[in-house]
Amino acid sequence: MLKLRVTWPNAGHALLPESGADVRLEAGGAPLPLASRSAGVREFDIPDGTARVVLKATFTASFGAVGRAGAMSHPVLQVEQPYDVVAGGTMLEAASIPAYVKSHPLVDTKVMANVHGAALAQIRTEFVNVTPFWMAYAAYASEYVVDHRPGDPALVALGYTGGKPLLWFASVPAACAAPPAPGVGCLVFFRPENYAYSRVDEASHSMFGLNRYLLKPVDDPTAGIWKRDQFLPDPGEGNSPYAWLRAGFEDALARSQKPVVLLHPWPSGSDFGAATGPSLPALAGGALRLLWAEQRLARSRGGIHLGRLGIMGYSAGGLSMWAALASNKQRVSEVYALDARGTPANAGAAIQWFNARSDTVLRMSGGFQLAANEGIRVSIEKLAGGPVSRVTATPPDQKAYQAGSNPLWDHVTAHHPEVREAPGFWHQFAVFGGHVALPGPFALTFLQQFLQDSLF
Repeated sequence: MLKLRVTWPNAGHALLPESGADVRLEAGGAPLPLASRSAGVREFDIPDGTARVVLKATFTASFGAVGRAGAMSHPVLQVEQPYDVVAGGTMLEAASIPAYVKSHPLVDTKVMANVHGAALAQIRTEFVNVTPFWMAYAAYASEYVVDHRPGDPALVALGYTGGKPLLWFASVPAACAAPPAPGVGCLVFFRPENYAYSRVDEASHSMFGLNRYLLKPVDDPTAGIWKRDQFLPDPGEGNSPYAWLRAGFEDALARSQKPVVLLHPWPSGSDFGAATGPSLPALAGGALRLLWAEQRLARSRGGIHLGRLGIMGYSAGGLSMWAALASNKQRVSEVYALDARGTPANAGAAIQWFNARSDTVLRMSGGFQLAANEGIRVSIEKLAGGPVSRVTATPPDQKAYQAGSNPLWDHVTAHHPEVREAPGFWHQFAVFGGHVALPGPFALTFLQQFLQDSLF
């Protein structure tokens, strides 16, 4: 009698409770009885004469009331994989599924070692989809729903069951629906310090910091100061013009038309966990695999895998970005340093990484890091003996922030011209601003230009 053992990693995690694991094997539309079960393991006996079986698994997470949200249960992962019984009833062969042009990307099947007539199916549960929970628990989620525009990348909240960070966010642009190659690009963003959290079901979750980076400013003079594209008086801060203006990452990604998934690991405090270590490529690949399994990218396309890997860091997030580069020098192909802290200390490492291969791209925007960025660019071009298009440092110096140098900067500071010479405001411009560009809803941001000029 043929046997099938089904396993999955991180069983018992809050997102993979044993009580929510519905794993069954069907033959002729009827479930086969379990031969045995334990945490993260199900075993089935397949009767002689069976020609085809189907593995069906649904993993459901459940949480009690959190803040204003009542008790919730939602499937976080669902897979279905058919098998043909071959070799005279002694082996299982995973059938191809048209949506993937292969077997299911979240099910790895192999012959069990040292066990005759037995197969092992491992379900990849490292990442699961927790979007319904996040949108119910996080403050400012409604703001995202209102200001997210049709045509902008789809946002998916991912739960990582293998460690930290627990939450990741993926922005998937329309260009990823039919990527030109099996290797799908991924850009991982490291933000400055965040609030601390340890669970998905927390009332402290807030989407404000995510909206600040992903959403673009609104063209509405009556909108709140956090939504506008100018520094405006903040009554709550003693009429201070300082405000975290939106950076428009989603818009930049969509308008660049690059098939790149933007991954946003959500740190607890400043702790990015495994995202800064050597497992980053595998984590990015795992996130892409889940998105592919859900047909959010590469629809009806086979062989999808992680292509070019880029990393991007803003402000104090630069410290984590540089750490991620140090851990993955051979795998990272593009680095976007948005006034990134740690740039002077990592200048030598950045130059060495850039010169080690011919396919590297380094883009830098600056406020506090103007001199460090320009120093790296000059050093690279000096070693090359001339201009190198794959590296840019913009603005090149403080003159770029003088009145009349950049129409977009003039527009942003129109109500408070005194901040034009303030590095703290230059620091903000480095993440939401752009090249010498006209203001308005279609301002060309640094990120859009970096993506357009990228090798993704």
